[in-house]
Amino acid sequence: MGIVTDYLHNLIAKQVEDHGIVVWYDPECHYTDIVPSLKIPNTTVTSYKDSFFALRHEVNSLLDINRLTPPKLVIYVPLDPTDTHNALVELEAAGVIMRPGQQPPIRNTKLSVIARNALKPILGDETTAAIEKQVEAGKLTLTDLNAIAEKGEGITQGVVLTIFGTGNPQEVALAFLESDRFDTDIINKGANQELAVLLQSAFEVELPSDEPPSDYRIRLARRILTTDLISNLKGEIPTQLSGVKTPSKPATRDACIHLARIWRLQRNLVESYIDRANQVEKELGLTGIDFSREQIADAETFLAVERALQRNVELALLSAPTDELVEIAQRRKSSFWSEYQDVQAHWSLIAVAGQLLLEANRIEKELKSSAVDVQIIFRAYTATEAPWCLLDTYHRQMERRWHDFEFSLHKRHENLEQLVNHARNRYMTVGSQLAETFVRRYQAAKFRLPGILRQTEVFFKAVKPKLAEGKTAYVWVDALRYEMARELAQTLTEDYTLEIQPAIAAVPTITEIGMAAFLPGAVESATVVAAGESKLGLEINGTVLKDRSGRIKFLQENAGVPVFATKLGDLLPNPKKKEREGIEKAKLILVTSQEIDAIGEGDNVRLARRIMDDILHELRRVFRVLSDLGVETIIFAADHGYLFGEELSDDQKIAAPGGETADLHRRVWVGRGGTADAAYLRAKLTDFGLGGDLEIATPWNLSCFKVKGGTEAYFHGGLSPQELIIPVVTLTPKQKLTVGLFSEVDWEIKPSKPKITNRFFSVQIQGTATSLFELIPPKVRVEVRVKKECISRPVSASYGFEDATGDVQLTLCADGSRAIESNTVTLMIAETEPSKKEVSIHLLDAITGAELARIAKIEMAIAI
Repeated sequence: MGIVTDYLHNLIAKQVEDHGIVVWYDPECHYTDIVPSLKIPNTTVTSYKDSFFALRHEVNSLLDINRLTPPKLVIYVPLDPTDTHNALVELEAAGVIMRPGQQPPIRNTKLSVIARNALKPILGDETTAAIEKQVEAGKLTLTDLNAIAEKGEGITQGVVLTIFGTGNPQEVALAFLESDRFDTDIINKGANQELAVLLQSAFEVELPSDEPPSDYRIRLARRILTTDLISNLKGEIPTQLSGVKTPSKPATRDACIHLARIWRLQRNLVESYIDRANQVEKELGLTGIDFSREQIADAETFLAVERALQRNVELALLSAPTDELVEIAQRRKSSFWSEYQDVQAHWSLIAVAGQLLLEANRIEKELKSSAVDVQIIFRAYTATEAPWCLLDTYHRQMERRWHDFEFSLHKRHENLEQLVNHARNRYMTVGSQLAETFVRRYQAAKFRLPGILRQTEVFFKAVKPKLAEGKTAYVWVDALRYEMARELAQTLTEDYTLEIQPAIAAVPTITEIGMAAFLPGAVESATVVAAGESKLGLEINGTVLKDRSGRIKFLQENAGVPVFATKLGDLLPNPKKKEREGIEKAKLILVTSQEIDAIGEGDNVRLARRIMDDILHELRRVFRVLSDLGVETIIFAADHGYLFGEELSDDQKIAAPGGETADLHRRVWVGRGGTADAAYLRAKLTDFGLGGDLEIATPWNLSCFKVKGGTEAYFHGGLSPQELIIPVVTLTPKQKLTVGLFSEVDWEIKPSKPKITNRFFSVQIQGTATSLFELIPPKVRVEVRVKKECISRPVSASYGFEDATGDVQLTLCADGSRAIESNTVTLMIAETEPSKKEVSIHLLDAITGAELARIAKIEMAIAI
């Protein structure tokens, strides 16, 4: 009858033996053809044929009350029980019911369940699961299942089983595709024909008997990969692929697709997949096919198709950016090919360029409203949800990714370059509109923003109240733009209770004025004065403050509590004895940082773009150190923001007012007299609540003054929201800061390749719980090191990547297992000496810095 039918027969026979009467319902009529041949010893098998009256008459004749033993009956009813109107209720009560979904499972006759239980011992779990889905979809009948079982049983009893250790077609195919290590045994044991029969029956692949195993491997790879591609294309198949043959049976197509997926997912098979995919890709000429975005949105088979999708999305974003296009880019960051070469970094750059374009369109539209005043702009720029400052965040992230990216010398990245240049132009256009609208509305409001914290009020309103509560750290970060602090704050919520408050900086927005405005007494007495050598200072209560040492001395004399001053760099990686003792004795700890300004004003645009964001990671580490040393409140703020756009063109440079110049920067002139011009705003410093008789001039938009020397892309000093709106963030450490559970997790890090041959290199992170305690996925960081020096920068990850810090928040597997969801992190190898032949890879807890796992040695064979 067939293996599957035999299994069902035995199931029914067991119920007859145990209960005597079996009422068997078959609403889908899967088993109608086998009922006449159903033979069970000493058992009568009868069927419903259009009349329950006739059926009951037949059964009643068998129910002799004088019999010593009850009769054995199988009553087959090709209906749903609800359609019988309880016609057989007495028989059901006297025996048992078998039907689809019946409990217990041994009475469940659902065809997919019968198929699963009958085929699993023959074909294995994976193949059986695929077949079960086909049955549930109505694509396989009982006859089909018997044929599949017969082929599988015959094959798995042969030499193939002894060579591969399994007769499962999927498992045999994967092992065979991986390498040629079984070829010698196949030839010596004469297993070619048997292997061909197995693979032909499972995948409908033509394998001529006179070909060697190596040719079989090529043919099988071509069949699996082409079927996977064609099956995942949407709409009309391109003409160039119309002649490609795929399996005729849905079950076989699904088997090919399943095999391709497993081939990609199994880490030990990845290299073989890439080699075969590249070979088949060339055979099919995929680089010459003009795919549409809709056709290949779900295809993952070939690298050429992945790159075609990238080009399609880039062109679409250039034409009309949409959320859907950005979502495609975000989703593809975790695709198979994103683990290799520059694909993930490429998708990340596409995604952030798309986000910038969408944000620019949104702001441009909202700026056109006549109801927009300075309060509305300020609130929109600093809003909790979807603030306008995201325009600056996306631009900063895009520029960093752009300068990290390794471009091809050919035209492969031509569309990407056009997309990024378009996004840059939109940023400058909309950013300039935003700046001019804000400055003009600010002037119209007489430079007043009621209810908004002023920089000169920070010590009095934010710091002094906290000093009464306990040890407080006051962190001055030079040029920490509001949007950067916002992004950093989002990474701190797990460990700190925090409040981020936007404030208005003192003008001009330069370091000498902004840093001094944080000092005690600034709220009552702050006057901008000329400090000689074309420099400015801020005079507070008769003391002119113009440098760091003067500001520290003034704070120590006027804070009213013991003060210890240090630099951010002196606290990392671990503070020395001097810092520890100073923090322990002090009530107020001043930490200063000038890293952003120093990098930006160094005029190495490429270097500044790449490493400016590192300060965010450093700040989070410093906050951790301060918390560990007993600091109860941390307040960090910036002296000013900045503009960092394209290098200035001649038409963006305007003549300064001249006159008696006290100070001149690209973005601001301070002095007396001189000329006025429609290209810039002129105002008295007293208009901004500061003392003195000096005036300022600043361009309305993002233009700059003509200045000898100086930077060409990084500026501050003016009144744009990016320069004027500063962050004031208050952190209170939670009772117990989150720590990584590395002692309870068995970590594994796997490089994408056995050696580093490209500046972009991927590492897969996996972890499994080893204790009974709750597994809390930590935030991690991956580093490539030469000795103790880190030579890598994180670029992106499959999920959980923090642009602000480069750290990665892991998550638990969705299947409920006590494991970490696998995550692939892409790193960029920074410039280093090509003589370095060996490096190490380290997985770190991002919060504590503790090492979770490492690869001690891996070869690096690139010359950068």
